[in-house]
Amino acid sequence: MERDIDYVIAVAECGSISQAAEMLYISQPSLSRYISSLEHDLGVGLFVRTINGTELTEAGKIYLKYAKEIKLLRGTMEHELRKFKQANMNRIRIGMTLNAASLSIFNVAEKVKQRYPGCRVELFNIMSKDIEESLKEKKYNFVIGPDVEKNPDFGYERFSSDPFVLIVPERYDISRYAEHRGDGCFPYINMGKLPPMDFVLQEESTSVRKGIERLIQHTKYKITPKLLVTSSPLAIQAAESGIGCCVVAVGHLAYVNHAERLNFYQIEEEITASSGVVFLRTKSFSQEEKYCVACIRNALLAGEKEILKYLKKVGKMGI
Repeated sequence: MERDIDYVIAVAECGSISQAAEMLYISQPSLSRYISSLEHDLGVGLFVRTINGTELTEAGKIYLKYAKEIKLLRGTMEHELRKFKQANMNRIRIGMTLNAASLSIFNVAEKVKQRYPGCRVELFNIMSKDIEESLKEKKYNFVIGPDVEKNPDFGYERFSSDPFVLIVPERYDISRYAEHRGDGCFPYINMGKLPPMDFVLQEESTSVRKGIERLIQHTKYKITPKLLVTSSPLAIQAAESGIGCCVVAVGHLAYVNHAERLNFYQIEEEITASSGVVFLRTKSFSQEEKYCVACIRNALLAGEKEILKYLKKVGKMGI
């Protein structure tokens, strides 16, 4: 179709098949055969040969009118597509699960823009269960969240391995089960030695719940959830309301609003929650993306320090 339009416009503007052929860098016989074939397919003649050259027929004038409009629209379309491509080349879309990163990396967009003025960073909340599908569908350049376990299609760069933290409403006094070692943020607790308590659990599709299941299996501690929630921030809110205990990663402590109502214990098992960048293994990172990842890593670690500083300030770093 594009060639039809370009060839007809060239012949009409030149008024000569030979001159049009020269301009198009093809032979005159080839152009003549092409025009004849096009006229056959359309069922009408577009040109008539005269002693003065080649002139448009009435049908040819109609064809030329719309051919020029189509060519103009095609040029506009290609221009818009180039603009779109350029804009998307300089746009970094990042999916984030709910953890410390959610509250600490919002200044990253400005930092990236300062170094790369034409680059725009966009942040989106994502559930851990949706990481794989969203990356395969290329909704995001990469995702900040937990490891995608045992899937060879994805790569993972770990930022940190956080211990799990047991959050306990003050109505429970389990301080006699805790051990102060001096090397952790909170007193250590062995879940296998705890008495029965009410628990708020995250739904099974979350990465934290999978870690909790590993803890339950390892410690043989039986948990019958009093309430199921969709995320760790909601589990923390439920614990603050006194509904029950919950287990979260250190990064989720950013969502604690009423630390005075809670006590915090570090679970001593070596099972941890990881945080890092998840990406398609076939992906090649641009310089802008590499810088963005470095900024996020620093912001994430700094965010966790701020969380712990806050808990220390309200006297919740040790019981």
